[in-house]
Amino acid sequence: MATIPVTPIPLVNSIITIGETSVIAVAAGPNGGVITNPLSATDQGLVTAENLYINPVTAAGTVGNGTTFALLPGQSWTIVPGQTTPTYVNAPTSGHKLSGFSY
Repeated sequence: MATIPVTPIPLVNSIITIGETSVIAVAAGPNGGVITNPLSATDQGLVTAENLYINPVTAAGTVGNGTTFALLPGQSWTIVPGQTTPTYVNAPTSGHKLSGFSY
């Protein structure tokens, strides 16, 4: 079976510039990818590690309900292949870093 070549690309935003303000992490139309909430406070760029909130439908809040869900420190989320909406992320604290890529 032939493998379809893909080119991984970085997240649109890999930092929550202003806490409680949602940003787009992955543009619409990805073939897949992953978003990870780093495990340690140091890797998150914070004093204390905190949750990262993801919403594949609309701007993410900082409460896990509806279409927004929480990633605990160290958890990852697999990006929905072919998703027609952008994936939004949010966190309580300004400067919260996240890791990931799409393709």
